[in-house]
Amino acid sequence: MSATDKVSVRFPSGLMRQIDELVEKGEFSSRSELIKEAVRFFLLHYESPEELWEAYKLLARERRIPPEEELEKLLEEVDEEWKRARSS
Repeated sequence: MSATDKVSVRFPSGLMRQIDELVEKGEFSSRSELIKEAVRFFLLHYESPEELWEAYKLLARERRIPPEEELEKLLEEVDEEWKRARSS
C-alpha cells in the first residue's frame, strides 16, 4: 500500500449531502474515494484560476449543485476568496 497523507476538509451541508448520496448509491466506495477522484479530475483539467472559475459556475448552475440559494452564496464566497488570494 502506498503512503498517504491525511487532511481535514469542511464542506457546506448541501454539498456533503450530495457526496453522501453518491456514496449511498454505490457510485463511490467512500467519501474519501469521491474526494480523491474529484481532486484527480481537477488536477488533470486545471488550466488557470479564471478558466476554472468560469467552468465551475456554468456546470454548477446547469446541474444545480448545490441548491440555487446555497450555490449563489457559495459562488460569492469563492469569488471573494479568489479576489483576496490574487491581491496578496
